[in-house]
Amino acid sequence: MAETRKLAGRYRLLNTLGAGSVRLAFDEIEHRDVVVRELRIPVELRESALHEARRAAGLRHASIARVIGVLVEDRVPWLVMEFVSGMSLEQAVRSRQPLPVVQAARMGVCVLSALAVAHAAGIVHGQVSPGNVLLTGTGRAVLTGFGVPSLSMRPSADLWSLAATLHFAVEGRPPGQVPAEGADPLRSLIRAMLHPAGSPPVEVVRETLERLAVDQPLDQVIRTLGPLPPAEVAEIGLALLDQLQAREGHHGAVQPGSILISDQGRATLVAPLRSGTVPAFTAPEGVASPAADLWSLGATLFTAVEGVPPAPGASLARAGALAPVLFRLLSGDPADRPAPDVLRHELRAVMGHRR
Repeated sequence: MAETRKLAGRYRLLNTLGAGSVRLAFDEIEHRDVVVRELRIPVELRESALHEARRAAGLRHASIARVIGVLVEDRVPWLVMEFVSGMSLEQAVRSRQPLPVVQAARMGVCVLSALAVAHAAGIVHGQVSPGNVLLTGTGRAVLTGFGVPSLSMRPSADLWSLAATLHFAVEGRPPGQVPAEGADPLRSLIRAMLHPAGSPPVEVVRETLERLAVDQPLDQVIRTLGPLPPAEVAEIGLALLDQLQAREGHHGAVQPGSILISDQGRATLVAPLRSGTVPAFTAPEGVASPAADLWSLGATLFTAVEGVPPAPGASLARAGALAPVLFRLLSGDPADRPAPDVLRHELRAVMGHRR
């Protein structure tokens, strides 16, 4: 009987999708598949829920599964939604394995962009989760579940849920009480977004995800390619020095995992998050400052040219002309580290040309 039932005389109900209130249906007027969802809500909340659902129907974005219509059948409210062909993030991870960082970041870019459109319209999703993110065959991620009452949640709740969804994407589990460790930019970003003090600014989240969607962290580049040539490392160092100098104050988290390398070899230092530096890249004085950033920069360049972080007594077998620069950067006395202008001159000399 249920298989032949129609809603509004046009939506023929087909099989159940996931939760029992969600079903595939066929629109016999437009000749297309749609998804319908019964809104199981208390009677006293029905009018406000229908109002919210109709507002959600106005959202338009490539990463939003559109609410096509809202209807009431036998006093029961239903949402009619766009059918998106794809597998949910939850299904993909559980049936296969966690996503690579690049793919997870691209998913995050799509979902964050969809949320930005919704939040600008005054709409909070309220149910961002791996089950509500669809991965399409073209690589696009689509956020489903709009139009369901969000229980007066704030936009910050959506950002927290996006972080938890990203955590599931790369770790295969929810964050729980202990989010995944790791100095790479994505996991650092996830931990910062899950922090009780609140997420970093949306602009920082967006920029980090967009860069991770196309660029590789320096530590991954080193693991893939091995130690890098001194001239190439000096060029990376010069780019990072310029970015540090452009900042007000100190960065506090200079390390290979916070540096992204583009296909063209361009180095970008991502915005500092709450995680700070790991011990191998923390200046011996233990106080965050511009001088400590220079020590961390030296430790990062040491790792890039030698393939391993600096350690007491470690030799510079591959550094060549870069070795004297690294010795000075890694001085235990901040006063002995080169001034930025001097360091810039020395790095250019190692690169073999001046700019």
